[in-house]
Amino acid sequence: MTDNDRTFTVANDAAVISLIEKAKNRLVIIGPAFSEAVAEALTKRFAELGRLDVRVVMDADAEVYRLGYGEPKALSLIREAAAKHFLDLREQSGVRIGVIISDDATMVYSPVSRNIEAGSETVEKPNAIVLSGASTEKLARASGASRDADAPQAEIGTTALDAGKAEEIEADLERLPPVKFDVSRRVNVFHSRLVYVEFEIKGFAIGRKQVPLPDDFKTVNNAELQAQLSTRLRAPMADIGLVEVQIYDSDDGQKPNLKKIDDRWLRQERKRIEDLYTFQVDHYGRVILREDMPAFTREVNSFKAVVERYHEKLREELAKQEADFCKTFAEEFFPRWKESPPDYITRWRNITDDVSLRVELEIRAKEVFNEMLNFAPPTVRLVEKNISPKNVEDEKFLKPLRQTMIKRRVRPEIIETLFSTSGAAPVKSPDALSGR
Repeated sequence: MTDNDRTFTVANDAAVISLIEKAKNRLVIIGPAFSEAVAEALTKRFAELGRLDVRVVMDADAEVYRLGYGEPKALSLIREAAAKHFLDLREQSGVRIGVIISDDATMVYSPVSRNIEAGSETVEKPNAIVLSGASTEKLARASGASRDADAPQAEIGTTALDAGKAEEIEADLERLPPVKFDVSRRVNVFHSRLVYVEFEIKGFAIGRKQVPLPDDFKTVNNAELQAQLSTRLRAPMADIGLVEVQIYDSDDGQKPNLKKIDDRWLRQERKRIEDLYTFQVDHYGRVILREDMPAFTREVNSFKAVVERYHEKLREELAKQEADFCKTFAEEFFPRWKESPPDYITRWRNITDDVSLRVELEIRAKEVFNEMLNFAPPTVRLVEKNISPKNVEDEKFLKPLRQTMIKRRVRPEIIETLFSTSGAAPVKSPDALSGR
């Protein structure tokens, strides 16, 4: 007996794809979810709608993907192809059997959770039966695939899988993606929509930037310099005020707007990003919804880019003041240097004439001024850490978290689904899998 003649057989991806590819007039596929390979083969047949009758029925619950009955990518492939070819996808809540009808051949199989096992690849370990004839016709009618005028109402897939529900499944899987497990032992798996985030940006505000003043320039009498000099040099940001910087729309990065900003604006923008996406829980730290992390990261990166442009604009504006600063600086210190030159001048250079002293002062003034323009680039540190189940048992954590989220008008259904626990079997360690 060849494998093709068997009644009891194996329903692996290769067998399912073979039936999909062989269909000439009718193709029905039913299951909780499908693999990416099966989805790719199936969606290729959608282009033949009209000549080929196609009916697809699946579960509409993200949990089937977390349980390992299919791959999230497969859902996206099927949904996008169905929309392109105007195929009406159907849903059947809780379906846990698989059926493939390819013309007059039918395979009924038991879907395997790939979180539990890889699935059989040999007919000696069957998980399917192959039928034909009247049984196929009966199954086709029951699944709603018959076009006969007297066909009874379908028993399965009576509800359309609309785009909105499919998008909800994909969003749910993005928040809590599937995790691989085996059945060595059963444990409770803790899921959290929240994670801790350490958010730190350094070097973005430079209005109070100071530069160490060399020992040669400690005493200052000039009133104009006194505002900038003590034992340290302060860059004259107050004289510059607001600077015009291009701000790009964070959603597409293609719409630049000119905006006048300063350190105060940057501090407010940093706080806006932090307050928009994160929640402070005193004594614990800041937390963020997993689904908000990509948008939060984009905003932080956009903020960093704004800071870099702001720094560049400040350098340009400060550079315009270089000549006046160096002139005032030299005039202030020339009399003192003429009376008592620095040690390195008398010891190593032996230049005490007025011209040489003025030239040296100009060089030193430029060095000090260039240090004023030396803005270190902003640094961003984002560290994501998982919430501990112990936190969820602690009212000192939960109560202020709830209060903060309620105050921020977070939807109740989000607050109610922040944490969940489900039963599953954990992944074995490499040593355990190898028997060591």
